[in-house]
Amino acid sequence: MASRVSRLVLAFFSIVVLCLAPVSRAFAITPTFGHKYQNGVGNVTAWLNYGSGVGYWSTYITGGANNWMYPGWSNPIYINFVSSNYGSTMDFHQNNDAYWGGGMTILAETKMFNSSGGQISPTSANWAYAEIHINNDTFRLPSFTNAQAQGTVIHEMGHAFGLAHDQGNPYSIMCQTGAGRIVQSVQKVDNDAILTLY
Repeated sequence: MASRVSRLVLAFFSIVVLCLAPVSRAFAITPTFGHKYQNGVGNVTAWLNYGSGVGYWSTYITGGANNWMYPGWSNPIYINFVSSNYGSTMDFHQNNDAYWGGGMTILAETKMFNSSGGQISPTSANWAYAEIHINNDTFRLPSFTNAQAQGTVIHEMGHAFGLAHDQGNPYSIMCQTGAGRIVQSVQKVDNDAILTLY
């Protein structure tokens, strides 16, 4: 009888411990396009098109670069800002909503190009450089915070590195804002995806 009571007490405490244990957010690593920068990410050269007005975004862009280089986990990313787009591998442009045809539904877009300057699909081939276009009109809306603007830049840089959307994980920077992303910086699942690519 005593052993039965002790087993019941042990079972009860085991259930209590399981109920009180913190719930962890276990997600698979962020999906990738299957292709990447053809020369890796150890020397990404970033150029800001000040002529397009992207200077307003320079703090977010440099902050995003620092977040990707030093997210809290090691990775091979190194980003160097350059003064010319001659040979640069990540170019930043500011656009107005008309660039996308109006409607103010796009926050930003990343496009990939081969070494000849032809736009390519990131699911079909590696790329030599990427262009990140930020929709300045969208971010003039009062519903977007500075943190969301920063998160959007980091998200687009993730695309340039080869990461795809991760709509099922709001704890990934690669989840879109409209799909409920609740983080605005690189997460371990995103960093792990970089390690699988490079």
